[in-house]
Amino acid sequence: MTIVRERRNHKTEDRRRLPIAALALGLALVVSAYGMARAIESPEHWWLGWVALLPLFASIRVLSPIHALLAGGLWGLSLFVSAVAVTNASIAPSVASLVLLCAVPSLYTFLGAKLTRQVGFSPYLLALGWVGVELALRPLGLHHGLLAATQGDDGWIIRLVGSLAGYALVAFVVAYVNAVLLSVLSRVPVSTAGQRFVRGLSPSLGRRFVLEGWHGLFHLIRPAQPRAPPVA
Repeated sequence: MTIVRERRNHKTEDRRRLPIAALALGLALVVSAYGMARAIESPEHWWLGWVALLPLFASIRVLSPIHALLAGGLWGLSLFVSAVAVTNASIAPSVASLVLLCAVPSLYTFLGAKLTRQVGFSPYLLALGWVGVELALRPLGLHHGLLAATQGDDGWIIRLVGSLAGYALVAFVVAYVNAVLLSVLSRVPVSTAGQRFVRGLSPSLGRRFVLEGWHGLFHLIRPAQPRAPPVA
């Protein structure tokens, strides 16, 4: 009886904490979107780009795909409002920009949350997916996209990476650092599984096809390995 009562008490406490946690995450999404808009506006705030995606990645890690979709939409809406009404982030105040900024991050967080529930929290795959976000947002007309734009036209990462491989790679690097930083701050352990395989493939199609790369290539790089499963 005592154990049952303790479990009920824990469930009650969790239910009370849930609205507070949701409010805190929502506020963090709004603040991070404003920070990105501020960094795009002024090169003096370049460092904000290296932490601006933390709440977005946290949503992918702890929320269900549907809730993550809503979190991505909130982040995109907050970025639009911050860029148009608060800062001067060179985003056109149009309906098309609003729809694009809400839809693309929503789709990204939705797919990211689904992927996380399949292979675990993977900074590499999330950063790779963010390159797709940058490409999808090109109609916004930003010269360097979102993340690369936070580093200014003359930032060291722009000179080091952008001049060699383009600004998509800059966005990948900055997004990857954001995801790894979240892993460190939330103490996400590295998965103990050596390999993870695509589910449902028949032997003839290669059941041992490695999801993270070609035949274990990315398993040679420890930070590229998928992390532990998402928080229940």
